Amino acid sequence: MTTLATLTNDVQKYTTYDDADFVAMIPTFIRNTEETVFMTVQAPFFRAASTGNMTQGNPYLTLPDGFLAASSISIETAEGWKFLLNKDVEYIREVYPDASDEGEPFAYAQFDADPDNTVVIIGPTPDASYTTQLNFFEKPRSLVDEPTGTWLSNNAYKCLLYGTLVESSNYLKRVAGIDNMGDTYGQEFLVGLQGLKNLGESRDRKDTYRSGEKRKAEVA
Repeated sequence: MTTLATLTNDVQKYTTYDDADFVAMIPTFIRNTEETVFMTVQAPFFRAASTGNMTQGNPYLTLPDGFLAASSISIETAEGWKFLLNKDVEYIREVYPDASDEGEPFAYAQFDADPDNTVVIIGPTPDASYTTQLNFFEKPRSLVDEPTGTWLSNNAYKCLLYGTLVESSNYLKRVAGIDNMGDTYGQEFLVGLQGLKNLGESRDRKDTYRSGEKRKAEVA
């Protein structure tokens, strides 16, 4: 297990800088790096699943905390599980303009009602209470919050380390006027990101039911 303490110690060794204000900023460097990874790489190891219910007459479905993007939404019908089509909000509004017209859901679109209430809009409006399965990409907990180790720190430590060093280099150059190999760290971080993209979007992608998921050729 690669811990928060290990990463913090390695950052101090690489930068040879242990000013108290700098050390206090290391958790921020880590969070920024993790966010860059999560927003850049689409991979099964950042997936989660959530079961809930659609409410009859309600065309909106509230999304769980940590939601970044939907992979699929399915409902349980008398014939079995049915996957809804992912469409634009404009499609839902045009094809199902009257929210009072109910039917078996066919499609969905991500719809942000407000910053604190992320939802999807369903078309047509559900005519019953359907058990729902949401598969989605989530923002995993940070190493700062799980100091004993995370998937990223345990399986892609080089990427996390060099990304954190890039963040620390930007800070040192701005605050202390120190230029400590930021470009080199950046190149190594990009190599690590590409490795994760190869793993998540090529090597670990055998087939997918929906073509909406990102797929790419592996890069050497």
